[in-house]
Amino acid sequence: MHKNLTSKFQRKTIVPDSYFKIVIVTRNDKVLRYLITGLWTFEKPFTIPSNSTVFGCRLKMLAPEFLLNREVASVLQDIKQLDLKYLNADNFNLSDFATLVKQWETELLKIKVQKEIPGSKLRLSQLLDKMNGDISTAEVSNQIYWTNRQINRYLNKYLGVSLKKYLNIQKCYQAYLHIRDGNFYPEKGYFDQPHFIREIKKHTGETPKSLHKSQNDRFIQLKRISKK
Repeated sequence: MHKNLTSKFQRKTIVPDSYFKIVIVTRNDKVLRYLITGLWTFEKPFTIPSNSTVFGCRLKMLAPEFLLNREVASVLQDIKQLDLKYLNADNFNLSDFATLVKQWETELLKIKVQKEIPGSKLRLSQLLDKMNGDISTAEVSNQIYWTNRQINRYLNKYLGVSLKKYLNIQKCYQAYLHIRDGNFYPEKGYFDQPHFIREIKKHTGETPKSLHKSQNDRFIQLKRISKK
């Protein structure tokens, strides 16, 4: 949740984090915008209206198939407006955060696909969550007994990215934890500091030092990330 309590709109920048989101922007307990995002593969500008509150629900890799029953590849690096009837958002209690969270959870569970998650896909999700990008595509295949071609086909169908790209995004997300705390020297996952700087700049448009400097202004996301 983010509040803009000023009389002016705020310009923010969203950076890749390996999640897609459902977002509600409100003012005076009324919905201004209701949208779904795809994965971000590089930085994305986002404007927050004056005197508004933004609520967001982060969703993981298996959610498109096994929760929402739809792909989000078509909204890769993009935003799509949602009808307020979707998840009964027009009936959400926007004045109480705890109630809103509960309502959101209830509606998501109502549309949850009633089928068992295949072992290969469950292992893939669990492994990627555990490794946070610090693993090669070959090692992923070897550990879950699923070929790279099969994994890429699945990720491209539902998320719009390859396994290699997804791992790179995850690795950047983990790097934000260090950048937020002022550590510009990667502990692992990069060949050296120049490689680290290049990868961060490729995905965010900024150097690690610039991200750290702007985390209270443009890059508010960095303040909200946490270790999984």
